[in-house]
Amino acid sequence: MIKKIQRIFFLIILLILSLTACQSQKKEAKDLTDIPIDRSKTESVSIYYGSICYSFFDENEETIAKVADLFHGFSLEEVPDGALDSSTTYQIYFSNAQGQTGAINVDENSMFYLADTKKFYKVSEGVFHLEELEKIYQDSMNAGGFDKNQCLIP
Repeated sequence: MIKKIQRIFFLIILLILSLTACQSQKKEAKDLTDIPIDRSKTESVSIYYGSICYSFFDENEETIAKVADLFHGFSLEEVPDGALDSSTTYQIYFSNAQGQTGAINVDENSMFYLADTKKFYKVSEGVFHLEELEKIYQDSMNAGGFDKNQCLIP
């Protein structure tokens, strides 16, 4: 009899734990808005840092996808009185022969300025991986033999 009660109690605990696990997964599965980049129309990506520095340019589809993928996995909320720190701002431009297909500015504080909306934003949910953008930019700069002492990068 005691074993039966223990088994029933154990099954009830398992049921409760499985229900709470399902609820927490639903919260994590929330649809994040991202910053849409139309890769099918994009032929190149350019990245600039600060006011005067090395400029990154690449037409490789893999590189375009890698940079575009950085702008997924988070949602933004508008910051009406937002401002960028111009000395630490990355300016990312996606383009094709007809012009820009996307333009994003983001500083080291993860403050965004989107040219298409002409508004400032910050991440409200999810994570923007600034360190990955920095790595792409700096790896390219170092591969080209650029002397970063000519630049404002710390």
